Amino acid sequence: MLTTNWQADVVIYEMMVFMPIYAVVLWAILFMRPRKSAFRTHYYTLVMSQGAADFLTVIIFVTQMLPRYFNIGNSLVWWLDSYGASNFYVNSGPQMFILRSIGLFLITMQRYATICRPHGRLSHILSITSSFTLILCHWLIAFSLHMPAVLICHAHFENPQSFFVITSEDHKKTSATIVICTFVFCGISTLFMQSRQNRYQEARLCIHVFFLAVMSAATFSYYVFQAIYSNEIGVGDVVLSQYVPVSENRNLQQEALRSLRLWYPLVSGNLSFLNPLMLLLLNRDIQKCFVNFCSGKTVSGRENGSNEQYISNE
Repeated sequence: MLTTNWQADVVIYEMMVFMPIYAVVLWAILFMRPRKSAFRTHYYTLVMSQGAADFLTVIIFVTQMLPRYFNIGNSLVWWLDSYGASNFYVNSGPQMFILRSIGLFLITMQRYATICRPHGRLSHILSITSSFTLILCHWLIAFSLHMPAVLICHAHFENPQSFFVITSEDHKKTSATIVICTFVFCGISTLFMQSRQNRYQEARLCIHVFFLAVMSAATFSYYVFQAIYSNEIGVGDVVLSQYVPVSENRNLQQEALRSLRLWYPLVSGNLSFLNPLMLLLLNRDIQKCFVNFCSGKTVSGRENGSNEQYISNE
């Protein structure tokens, strides 16, 4: 084993397999944007924005795993706690979940407007919105939603070995409420728009968003179970070691909560690792672009050659 728990090992192996593929996919899309109009649509703009969110999530995982499991950078991360490193880490989980949920909602909304309402007001608004503005909205909306939790956060690390984060009950409740409300809104909206899209074209084009929604639901379920379990044993968001266990049962409960936390990188990481797999399996433009890019073939100058209806129009 690479680390002390198998969940972290799985995440590391998945990163080694999927993230290089993801990087090539995103680079290929960026490379093709000035060459083929199909890759300049808002669908691919949002795919790239979502890809940036996925990579940021993985980078945060890495900066947590290195000191926790490999004793790399322990002193630096511990010193950075004086500048809010623990606040950053305790907020990064729900923040990145919200960011990716908003991205999923925007991708579904773009497809809904293109397929179901090509001449509607939403489609018109998207057509006059620049790619930069769309990306800015994706990130600003997500960060603004979680800002109330960030403002009341006063966290610190448990110790320079485990780097578990200790936070307040108020912060945990505020963050959980924002996550729940965001997920409910995005989830209901996505389901509605997905059901409408199925009436207009084959279900295959909806599989990508469907699986992302399933992984989002799994990550959301993790937050719900953690919040319920934390409330039951009277500790904070991760673990409050300053609470002295009054019984062996309480100590076992706190250790169980620690064990639950070990699942987070795996549950949340799979939401990111799923993206490149779905793009390669379900998107013919990406498949052709990926193969040509990896083989070094000359890019065709043909415009609007997409076989996918949902990316051929804005």
